[in-house]
Amino acid sequence: MSTDFKSAEQKLNEVLNKFRDVDPDLRFMALNDLNKLLVEHQLILNKVNHYSDQVTTILLEALNDVNTDVQNQSLHCFSPLVGVLEDQEVVKVIDRLREPTTNKSSITTSIQTMAICEVLKNINLKYKTTGALMSDLLLPQVFENTVIHSLDTMEILTVLLQNLGNTISHENLVRLYEVLISTIFKGETIVAKKAIAALGHLSTYLEVSDAENLLQKIHATNVTSYESIVLKLLTYISLVKENFPLFEQHFTGFLQEVFDKLYLDQTDLDDDQIKIDDVRYEALNLVDVLLLEQGSLPESRDKILTICKRFLVYDPYNEDYDEVDANDDNSWKLRKQSARIITTLINISPEALQDVYSSGIFECLLSTVADSSDAVSFEKIATLDTIVQTSLKLYTKRSGRKRTNSDALMSDKDEDPLAVLQEHRSEIVDKFITELDAVKNNGSTKYNYLLNFFQNFNELADDLKPLLACVRKHNFGINLDLLKFYSAMLQNNDIGFFGSEFQYIVELVNSGLSNKNHITVTNSMDTAVDLLNLTYNETLTNSIFEIAANAKNDSVVRNNAIQTLGSLKTLPPQKIEELLELLAATLKYDPIAISTIDAITQLAEIYGPAINVPAVPSIVQTYTEFISNPVFLSHTIESLVEISQYTDIDSSIGDSLLKVFENDVYQSQVLRILSHLNYDKQKLQTIFLQAASIDEVDETALLEVSSKIGSDLIPTLEQHSDNPKNIKILANIVINENLRDYVEAKESELAQHINSSFNIRLLGYIGQVMPLTTSIKQLQSFFSEDETKFYAAESLGRLISTNPESYLPEFLERITANQDRCLLLITIKQVLKINKSLPFETYLTIWNTLFDILKQEEVIDEALTRIASQDVGLILVNNSDTGFFYQQASEFLKTDNCVILFTVIAAIKFILAYDNIFTADLVDPLLLQVFAQIENEDLEVKQVSIVTLMTALNNQFTILIPHLVVVLPYVYNELGAKKQYEESIQIGPFKHKIDKALEVRKNAFEILYKLTLNHNLLKNVDFNEVLTNVVNYGLKADIISISSLIIIKLLAFDDVILSPETRAKLSAGIDKLLNSIKKKEDQQKDSKEEQETKATLISLRNEIFQEDYLK
Repeated sequence: MSTDFKSAEQKLNEVLNKFRDVDPDLRFMALNDLNKLLVEHQLILNKVNHYSDQVTTILLEALNDVNTDVQNQSLHCFSPLVGVLEDQEVVKVIDRLREPTTNKSSITTSIQTMAICEVLKNINLKYKTTGALMSDLLLPQVFENTVIHSLDTMEILTVLLQNLGNTISHENLVRLYEVLISTIFKGETIVAKKAIAALGHLSTYLEVSDAENLLQKIHATNVTSYESIVLKLLTYISLVKENFPLFEQHFTGFLQEVFDKLYLDQTDLDDDQIKIDDVRYEALNLVDVLLLEQGSLPESRDKILTICKRFLVYDPYNEDYDEVDANDDNSWKLRKQSARIITTLINISPEALQDVYSSGIFECLLSTVADSSDAVSFEKIATLDTIVQTSLKLYTKRSGRKRTNSDALMSDKDEDPLAVLQEHRSEIVDKFITELDAVKNNGSTKYNYLLNFFQNFNELADDLKPLLACVRKHNFGINLDLLKFYSAMLQNNDIGFFGSEFQYIVELVNSGLSNKNHITVTNSMDTAVDLLNLTYNETLTNSIFEIAANAKNDSVVRNNAIQTLGSLKTLPPQKIEELLELLAATLKYDPIAISTIDAITQLAEIYGPAINVPAVPSIVQTYTEFISNPVFLSHTIESLVEISQYTDIDSSIGDSLLKVFENDVYQSQVLRILSHLNYDKQKLQTIFLQAASIDEVDETALLEVSSKIGSDLIPTLEQHSDNPKNIKILANIVINENLRDYVEAKESELAQHINSSFNIRLLGYIGQVMPLTTSIKQLQSFFSEDETKFYAAESLGRLISTNPESYLPEFLERITANQDRCLLLITIKQVLKINKSLPFETYLTIWNTLFDILKQEEVIDEALTRIASQDVGLILVNNSDTGFFYQQASEFLKTDNCVILFTVIAAIKFILAYDNIFTADLVDPLLLQVFAQIENEDLEVKQVSIVTLMTALNNQFTILIPHLVVVLPYVYNELGAKKQYEESIQIGPFKHKIDKALEVRKNAFEILYKLTLNHNLLKNVDFNEVLTNVVNYGLKADIISISSLIIIKLLAFDDVILSPETRAKLSAGIDKLLNSIKKKEDQQKDSKEEQETKATLISLRNEIFQEDYLK
């Protein structure tokens, strides 16, 4: 943004002079220049007040210009102007814009109204009171009559509510909704529909107590005409869409209104049939909106599906249709909306699939796809597609899991929707073939729509060939939809099902590759990949070769061809060699070098040793040059990682790689490459020692390099055994080189208690692969020494893991009564980490043993429960294919035993934070049980429960969202200090009160802060309620730092309003805390923490009450 005052003033004067010209074109150009000036010199215009006065004046004049182009250009300037003006100047602009007299019954919109709307839409006020002044200026014309007749007035009111609704007093909001309701049912239709939208916006600022009164006002209209009933339903739709929580308690009433207005008892045609169907259409719209807002509605689902099934085939005119004017028939809208409702229902509640199949709706949709209206046909195809997608996604996933008694998603009497879908496969294909046959020459849109259905429904087996023949017969030319259709078929069907159609697909794709349109070529390559990964085809491969090799082709096209070649998985050896020769050549052309490098990398990943061909040395030579080029470096390193595994690379590249390593980039990758080179071992040892001390270097890379160096590295590793990585690496060398003598020597040292900590850890790793003479009993003997007990417990677990079926039974029998059970649980943890697929009976025995131990504990032992919870969590994670242990955990969450409660909750926390495996469908039912324990009186259980909620918020946010409505009251309840957790402690002559639950309170506030960071995603959270609770409980010295952050964040949201009551509480709370700190300052007893609190409070006060202090 410019700060050149002189230039800005000069340009502004030029604009002002040009604007006074009689030529309208010059006036237009002057305003066009002004628009640029407003954008480029906002800062200057904002600082120099007389500039903005002049700009405002000419824009207001321009609105009344005789030339409409000048008027419109003036209108465009108001958006950047608003950012320049001070609050009071904006008020003056609004006041001057509303002065021109307009026809108060006009149903057109004046240019001044458009300007006011532009100002309101782009307003950025510093003070809320300014918004109230604007509302006071604009609202009187709304209240002049009980019904608004002017479209100008309605347009301004709508935009005012959208942007400054929170500045309107509650009294005026009530008056407004009364006027709007009258306008809806008594005004002109165009104004009435605007009033419906405005009422929806207004509802977002109402309180719960207003909802009942507003709905009573609507009911009191006692409308009877079909047109008025449509308006009433549209009003409900607007209210529910904009602020469903406000009207949630009236949900049943809305639903009953829907059922009444569908006129389900009507069977004969009525003289007002079109009007009746208009009412029905809006009633169905309301059903869709209620489903989206409320959810699955299981208690009303059957009735809704019955209604949908009826209207899917609704045609009141039957065979008399030809006698009806198409413009007078709106029955198609009901058929379309019924299909959409079914889609909505399945999307929000996948279990509804059972009812969709069992009720005959699926067959009904399929049989009526050929609708007289293409719009309905498309909607029904989309609904069928949703049914197919959900069946495949939900039930294919389930079929991969073990069937257990806990798998209650489907009862035995229900048929799997996936099985039903397969039963109808031939019928579906036949129906779509019929539809494809019916498509006329101008029906390419419907043709493509039908093809898109098979993006998901594509495993067709014997039904594939007739479908392919039909598609070939009615081909409207090569396009993306057709190519995607073939790709889906090629990806999911064996080649034997294609028959003679396969050759046609080859020819079609090949024609696409030679097309002059680059987009068609690119899309054809995608399909070619799917075809060539099904079976090798010389013709197609050569075509792509030619595109990649031809220097006359655009680099974008060549890049796509190279990437395609790199992804092919069926190339014969000779073609791999040819391809690498081609890539060695294309590497030398910079615009396609990166895609070439990536293609070489892919080929190495796919073909492994088969890439060891004569072209590789040339490629590596080019790579040596690329290493010094930052543009190519990352791609080159990744490629070398792959190809170095399968080819002999000249070790001279090693010195270049060392320079990369020393620059602290790609260090793990460099180590992997070096491990495959015939590189100087002394240099490797040096770089290894350096790498071993770097946390960011992968352990796998260190293991690979150490294997290359071999036993020469052992003395160095022993010398640096203080680094845990080195012990594991040493064990890897011993195992790889089978150093039996070395193992025996270390076992002998351990028997003599020489260097025990080192030898226990080393032998633990070695014992996972090589047999040891060291016994379980010998390792347990080291439990008595603090220096070795934890190492011994872990190594014991590794030893047991070599044969858990033999070792575990006896070990578990001894564990319950053993005084070292905490250490033995560490051993179990190692067994569970290493063996991820133990027999179910073994898991069950470990599970029972764990809980037998926990039942013996009277109080929560932090060390014991922490390890036990990880053991429980690992059992749950390793058994994610069965619900048995999750059911057990659910039962334990109902116990009064705090030790067991704590452990199970901590286990769920462990799972929520587990990176590798997470099964939301099994954990989700436990979450509400866990979060309910936030209300547990036991402080430790309360603490672990709220920390688990934080873990879910951080790691599994999406699965938490539906539960927030239930969970937030638990959080609110922990915001304030509670007497039962207060404790007095003596410090010198004084007693001080401490809050033992302070961490819980801090966690609760932190949860609310994290929610504010996801404000836009959380439609089910009332952030005004969050604000009220934070103000009520957060104005305490021990919590003010985070609560002030939350308050400032919340007040930045448009939907959060600082009510007078909350504002007063906030102001009083801040003053009280500041006064308390001032007293201590006066007595010189204030601390550093209190000074930090003071700074926070002053910052908060200035942020929120700045306007008050400026007056």
